[in-house]
Amino acid sequence: MICIINIFTWFKCGGLSVGLSWAHVLGDAFSAFNFITKWSQILVGQIPPKSLHTPNIKEPEFPPSYNINENPISIKKATVVGEYWLGANNSDVVTHSFHFTFKQLQHLVTATSNQSQITNTIKTNKTSYFEIISAMLLKSIAHIRGDFGTRVLTICTNNNSNRYENEFPNNGLVLSKIEADLGADMSYLARLIEEKKMVENHIMEKLIEKDEGKEDYIVYGANLTFVDLEEAEIYGVKLNGHKPIMANCTIHGVGDQGVVLVLPAPEDIDDAGNGRIVTVSLPEKELNQLKDKIRKEWSIV
Repeated sequence: MICIINIFTWFKCGGLSVGLSWAHVLGDAFSAFNFITKWSQILVGQIPPKSLHTPNIKEPEFPPSYNINENPISIKKATVVGEYWLGANNSDVVTHSFHFTFKQLQHLVTATSNQSQITNTIKTNKTSYFEIISAMLLKSIAHIRGDFGTRVLTICTNNNSNRYENEFPNNGLVLSKIEADLGADMSYLARLIEEKKMVENHIMEKLIEKDEGKEDYIVYGANLTFVDLEEAEIYGVKLNGHKPIMANCTIHGVGDQGVVLVLPAPEDIDDAGNGRIVTVSLPEKELNQLKDKIRKEWSIV
């Protein structure tokens, strides 16, 4: 069951803020974005057809060495779960959004390319901004934590790359793990995120079936988690003929390891929406250090 709350805030200047609270077992952001877009269309009489296209979701391919019977690493059993499925944290997790302009992204790509000329581990024309941003933030967070060993990370992507306009709702979220050497350079980490993801959806489904749905788990922040929302249509909502000038997404109930969301930037700013909004949730002390670090090293705020 999904609980949905719409919040409207009118400002004296004439502006309007529309908020959507979407309670879902996995917090499927793509379904939430699709919902609020369809909702805005229905408000102006654009009713979707009664018969919707049924998506063809591909089964993930597992590498030969992957044991489908082992416990998934992308999720962890919650020790204390309250009314809102929130796990118990050891510290106060807070959130901040960074704006990566197109120019800053190009600088980031160039820095990664310079490394790859030495390590021969990345092709920047193939690697997305998501992977490069994730690699940069991963290096920064590892430095803050003083952690340079091999660690397991969770990568969340979307399996609905070719969605139809009127498609039956489904959860296309793909949860994968990677094992990363945090002492490696950015180019290596970016390629690792791109090419070495091991999908765990079906393992998790088997685990839930085994527990008969009685156990509670946390996903975001069980490991340091990176969520690819680059292709999310978060600016498709239109109210009174106006599209949003800014849209963002946050996740509540994040575990201590933290979560990073990479979203499109607003379309009507100087770089025509070619930048990215990166929303990071971390323990408060770590987030403050991260803000200082990337401001000094990359001039990103």
